[in-house]
Amino acid sequence: MNQVSRIKSSAPTRIDLAGGTLDIWPLHLFFDSPPTLNAAIDLYATVEILPRKDKRIFLTSGDLGLSDNFSSLSAVPDNHPLELIVRTLKFYAPKSGLEISTDCQAPQGSGIGGSSALNIALHGALNRFTGRGYRKAEMVEIAKNIETQVIKVPAGCQDYYPAMYGGVRKVLPGVRGTATEKFDISPAELTRHFVLCYTGKPRNSGINNWEVTKKAVDGNKTVIRHLKSIRDCAVEMERALSRGHLKSIAPIFAREWKARKQLAPNISTPQMDRLMRAAQKKGALAGKVCGAGGGGCVAFIVPPDKKQSVMEELTSKGGQVLPFRFVSRPLRVGRISNSD
Repeated sequence: MNQVSRIKSSAPTRIDLAGGTLDIWPLHLFFDSPPTLNAAIDLYATVEILPRKDKRIFLTSGDLGLSDNFSSLSAVPDNHPLELIVRTLKFYAPKSGLEISTDCQAPQGSGIGGSSALNIALHGALNRFTGRGYRKAEMVEIAKNIETQVIKVPAGCQDYYPAMYGGVRKVLPGVRGTATEKFDISPAELTRHFVLCYTGKPRNSGINNWEVTKKAVDGNKTVIRHLKSIRDCAVEMERALSRGHLKSIAPIFAREWKARKQLAPNISTPQMDRLMRAAQKKGALAGKVCGAGGGGCVAFIVPPDKKQSVMEELTSKGGQVLPFRFVSRPLRVGRISNSD
């Protein structure tokens, strides 16, 4: 009986805390390279690779409900509904056939970095499968560049870092490159202060980051003013998190949300506004739409003793409260042996 070794990888999604949009090149260079702050959560993207003895390629996306197969790598087209998987597969260029299965626990279009987590999990698995030996920082750069090819506008960098490294962290894009540092904060303690609610509707890019980038490059004073407010909130929240002052982050979270909503009014929807009001009525201190908005998830900062009543109120108003924990664990890649 032969042993077939398959590879399984998983990477966490994230909640963005402050500084999003400014992680896009070259915006951070215009605003003194502020930090972007986020935290990994235990809604994971997973990838499994099963090697084949022939040249055939099988692709299955569980979260998208799509699958396809090809006679060989050379028969895989660039233009495909699973383009991110296809381009990444072609970059690593495995010499044998394989079966790739992907899935993600985050709802599609939820704004909590599901596609980036899947991207990192895919790189981790293919890097191991092909023996390329790329370091973590190299994989982040490759993932960002391939995603830029897929979306055809500059990709921000922040979402890859919680997926690759885990934890509550700051991402620091600068002149020499991008660095990242982990805050010395208990994920369990942070979890006590947060509620995550899915609207039930995928996001529809409430912030068009490329439009914001173009307007900033063109010197649009209104856009620049709002981006400066977002920068100031990120700098202030970094200071609070560095000192472990969790009680002081709610007002900053609220101000960041106000600036973001002024930057792009479409980031919120009437339903999201209703959920915000409902949560605040039950004691939530602040709320913010995750990611680009226009649907997806809303994150709330709440006093621990009000958490249950806030969750019940959100559910009664049609929201879907997602059970989650903040986590320190990063990308994990391992081999599993099966008997064929």
